[in-house]
Amino acid sequence: MHVISASRRTDIPAFHAEWFMHRIRRRFVRVLSPFGGGVFDVSLAPEDVAAIVFWTKNAAPLLPHLEELRNLGHCFTFLYTINNYPAFVEPTVPQWGHTKEIVEQLSRGSSPAVFRWRYDTIVLSESLNWKWHKRNFRALCRSLAPFATECIFSFCDYYRKTVRNMERGVPGYWRPSEAQCSDMAEEMADVAKQWGISVSSCAHDFLVSEKVSKARCIDPAVLSQIVNSPERLAAVKALKKAPTRKDCGCAASRDVGAYDTCLYGCLYCYANADPESARRNAALVTKDSDCLDPRAARLDCAGRPRGRP
Repeated sequence: MHVISASRRTDIPAFHAEWFMHRIRRRFVRVLSPFGGGVFDVSLAPEDVAAIVFWTKNAAPLLPHLEELRNLGHCFTFLYTINNYPAFVEPTVPQWGHTKEIVEQLSRGSSPAVFRWRYDTIVLSESLNWKWHKRNFRALCRSLAPFATECIFSFCDYYRKTVRNMERGVPGYWRPSEAQCSDMAEEMADVAKQWGISVSSCAHDFLVSEKVSKARCIDPAVLSQIVNSPERLAAVKALKKAPTRKDCGCAASRDVGAYDTCLYGCLYCYANADPESARRNAALVTKDSDCLDPRAARLDCAGRPRGRP
């Protein structure tokens, strides 16, 4: 049994919910490795899937399908990113009022482990200074306290594409030092504690302290709370650590997403080269596509161009 990650590479609940449910009914999905490893099949059959981890900023399109997922026997949890940034940073992310309503619906009658909050990533600029973040974070803690017991956070990692987008759209952005990040993380922990929320640092171990724990986004301890059979429980407890980058604490999962297919256009995002590529690729995905990456249609299961021996 494996864990499905849906997905670090794109927002499947927000933009590809119908596609994902079609693959669930077909009981498999094809995935194109983003690192040149070819195309491979991943089973979505309930007997092969211990749990599904959804990564999203808007679960609304998937909500009507959750009952079907449960009836098919699937167990799932959501890593829900809620930053409440202004539109110049997150151009098409739903406004906070809509997000709060969806979180309330998602959490109603569910295990607390079904909803996990991410404040990710933390971008600092002239207008989005630490005073702004403290005020914003405090307000989110107050509103999410009935639903969240943990907040996973990270500071922006400045990849080349990220720098290009930030220079284009976030005037006066700046990179904090490790010491500044540590001070901010400690303050976040103090704020969150007032509302009964712990904080965890994602992929930045230098921030781990008595107040800040190490985040495990794919976390066997959390998944153990949502599974519904002894077989699934044994499977998640047996998961091996499988970091996706330096300081990552995640256990093993099978990611079924594809880069350059998310339509938010967030300026800090590492998963899109540019908004136009994402729009172009997403438009090529239909509910009958067996892979979210349109390039996979040109390759066989060995990763070779179709038509070649």
